[in-house]
Amino acid sequence: MFSRLRLKTPKMITQKLENLQITVPSAADDAPHIKNTCGRPNQAVTKPISLNADTGEVMVRKSTGKTKVRKGQSSDEYEHQRSHFFDVEKGPIWTPVGWMTKENPLQKLDSDPEFDISLKQARQKLISYCHILYYRKRYENCAQACENLITRLETLDGRKKVQKEIDELKQMLDHCQTHSV
Repeated sequence: MFSRLRLKTPKMITQKLENLQITVPSAADDAPHIKNTCGRPNQAVTKPISLNADTGEVMVRKSTGKTKVRKGQSSDEYEHQRSHFFDVEKGPIWTPVGWMTKENPLQKLDSDPEFDISLKQARQKLISYCHILYYRKRYENCAQACENLITRLETLDGRKKVQKEIDELKQMLDHCQTHSV
């Protein structure tokens, strides 16, 4: 019984391999003329094709299979953009290691006028500070930070937006109070 199965398997595999049409895609290929795609665009990664070396224009294929002409950039434009990024914008923004544990962000909230609690990013930094205190098992400090933050968040306009954050802080506060006892 199994001997017949061994003989059939290689034939089936060879027939399937013969039916496969393997093509190497490029950005200039048109997807409709390729057979056996089952309605899916060619998902292979392709290299861009240079159209004009002077302007830097290239043709690339998007993930949908359509081709797109990407505009080029001269070296002068690139140098201007690069100098603007490093001179005016002061380069990439990076966060120093341990920035959250060196100073209390709740104190920064009172002293720094740019630290606006109505912004979600600022609220997430404060909630992350509470998480760090909790996971480092500083339950009393975490409970104080949560209480302080809950009272500040409850006074915000549009409380529906921050209700999930308030609920999360209340749950963390309950856990801190049970662990510190």
